[in-house]
Amino acid sequence: MDPPGTRYVERDGHALAYQVVGESGADVVLFLEIGLHPDLMWTDPHIHYVFERAATFCRMVYFQRRGFGLSDPVDHVPTLEQQADDVLAVMDAIGMQRATLVGIGSTCGALALIAARTPDRVAGLVFQQPFVEGALREGVDLPRGWTVEARDRFVDGWRAVYDNWGSGRVIAMWDPSQDSPFNRRLMALLERCSATPATARAHLEWLFRIDYFDVLASIQCGTRVLHSARSAVPLAASQHIAAAIPHGTLHVLPPLPPGTSMGQAWIEVLDHIEEVATGVHRPVDAERYLASVLFTDIAGSTETLARIGDAPYRDLRATHERQVRNEVELAGGRLVNVAGDGTLSVFDGPAAAIGCARIVCSQAEDLGLAVRAGVHTGEIEGIGTELTGITVHIGARIGAAAGPGEVLVSRAVRDQVVGSGLSFIDHGTHVLKGVPGRWQLYSLATTDAAAAGEPSTVSRKALSLNMIDRAVLRMARRAPHVLRAAAGMANARQRRLSRRSD
Repeated sequence: MDPPGTRYVERDGHALAYQVVGESGADVVLFLEIGLHPDLMWTDPHIHYVFERAATFCRMVYFQRRGFGLSDPVDHVPTLEQQADDVLAVMDAIGMQRATLVGIGSTCGALALIAARTPDRVAGLVFQQPFVEGALREGVDLPRGWTVEARDRFVDGWRAVYDNWGSGRVIAMWDPSQDSPFNRRLMALLERCSATPATARAHLEWLFRIDYFDVLASIQCGTRVLHSARSAVPLAASQHIAAAIPHGTLHVLPPLPPGTSMGQAWIEVLDHIEEVATGVHRPVDAERYLASVLFTDIAGSTETLARIGDAPYRDLRATHERQVRNEVELAGGRLVNVAGDGTLSVFDGPAAAIGCARIVCSQAEDLGLAVRAGVHTGEIEGIGTELTGITVHIGARIGAAAGPGEVLVSRAVRDQVVGSGLSFIDHGTHVLKGVPGRWQLYSLATTDAAAAGEPSTVSRKALSLNMIDRAVLRMARRAPHVLRAAAGMANARQRRLSRRSD
């Protein structure tokens, strides 16, 4: 999926930017935190995956608060009421009458207000780490779970982060598990392209002073409050929020492994969004599915590099990679990764993978390269943008066993494409490194030999119908209601006869 185009809606003389992924299913509104730039989030392959998966079950619209990122700048911090009106304006612009609303941190307040005031517009709520009671609001008790010392550490920590806005340090405050160099660089880019340090700091100080706790009791829809296991916000605060919502439930997200990407962290959140939006619990093995994998590799790459030199080989390989990507997409597959001189792609079925492999090898030959390819079909597991499972390893071994310009397939692949017109030559049994047993492999026949493999055919001889059959068929085509009436009368007569015989 390519990143979507940006759309705009007029808000008090300023343009508010939003994007939409997906075309059908449940309607979902994702109100992003101020530092999550809609365009640049797609640079993280795991965030890209999250949006692609969302498009499989919903139509999702997402945007930042007014004045950030792709929107026109504004000279004030919008109130909760203005933010709520902005959300509804975006929904109206794309024809969303009712949707599941998803908030992150400071954006949860506007969504709570919408749910309380216009319950007919809200199908459900998902709040990730909501900030409900500002830590510095005046004249009230401390937020639930805070001591004065803990509150001061929290405020000082966030102020230090915003004093260094554009450095990506917000990651460490949000969840230390994600505090990796890659995530900090990405977050720093998102921050710098979303707002100036002064604008971001003004929003932080506003957040410290809001209080919409009393609104929660008026929320009628089911609401999930998600609490990150290593959050700087006390668990008691999230428990207090969930308990205040009549149909609220608290869900503590499992601790993330160190180095988890931003997109990977969102996969667990997306599971909750899908359940609330669709009412369907995602199966544990939902990421496992049957598919065909295609591995390609340039044979004799070292010799070619030594013969033509570094720069020409670099350009040659780049051309080959572009061709592979193009042919995979044309065949309906997805290029998963490129490593060294090899590629891994995934397809729904083996025939498309084989056809793509044949073209890739032919195009490589025109470039003066010899490419080997291997195809295998089986269960794979998608973890973010990566593929895992024994099927992937077997496919890689089959590809490695192929000769230059050859396409090797497993027996499972050959058996599934019977009748497709593809022709194969027995390549014997092989021991695949690290894989138990011996494997029967087959080589895709050359173009001339493959032409002899005709698709399975059936007779096209016309049906032999008697006169009555032909009359009934004509009646079925021209006046089916007459036949339905006749069948109804026959059934009624049969029921009367049955009652008499009883």
